Amino acid sequence: MTLDNPLANKFSCAASQYKQHDVLQRLSAHQLLQHANLYGTLLDVGAGPGTDFGSFNAVNQVVAVDIAQGMLTELTQQFTDYLPLCTDAQALGLQTASVDSIYSNLALQWCPKLPQAFCEFQRVLRPNGECHVSIVADGSLAELKTLGFHVNQFHSVSALKQAFMSSQFQGDTWESIDIKLESIQVYFDDLRSLLYSIKGVGASFAQHQHNSNRPLLKKQQWQQRVELANTLRTEKGIPLTYQIAFIRAKRG
Repeated sequence: MTLDNPLANKFSCAASQYKQHDVLQRLSAHQLLQHANLYGTLLDVGAGPGTDFGSFNAVNQVVAVDIAQGMLTELTQQFTDYLPLCTDAQALGLQTASVDSIYSNLALQWCPKLPQAFCEFQRVLRPNGECHVSIVADGSLAELKTLGFHVNQFHSVSALKQAFMSSQFQGDTWESIDIKLESIQVYFDDLRSLLYSIKGVGASFAQHQHNSNRPLLKKQQWQQRVELANTLRTEKGIPLTYQIAFIRAKRG
């Protein structure tokens, strides 16, 4: 199934180049996987071009969900045994109590109705199933604001916890919800590569360029921002700081 969705279409078009700009995604995935308890039938929500779960011996099946068919096409070329499913986190289309664990790395900040997505997580998880999620949180991308760019609003930790607590399927509750906020800093050679990198995490520079109230930057304006970005440069490059919420929730 292909979702007729502007966001899905954007990600599909960018699928083949995605790995050139997924610096943050790789860093957060490494951290998330280090502490995740993944087993049985694993659901990867917002799978993108795919994650290698080969080190998790207890995982016997991976169901890879993404809204973009192009991402799933990339994924199936490398992970031939994964089951791809083009659908939305808010309406997974899976049977109730059909998966044992859920993994989602930097995908759910796109989701307009988080409680609905978390309710779906609870619905499809079997009793005692766990979900392990990383999500971009409030306070991210301070450098972008310094450079005069628009930054999308992200959820606070308290809002994320509330979204979990309010998500109940048939009256069930989460046995435990643990949220840790961690800062991750990434570095770039130039402003253009920095702006490309943020497109995949819901803070897209391109989003507001197409807004009639926010005209395209003129050459002189762009050059001014390039010069301003270079004043932030360190030995590692131009920094960009994210606040990432790492969430572990267990179903009762």
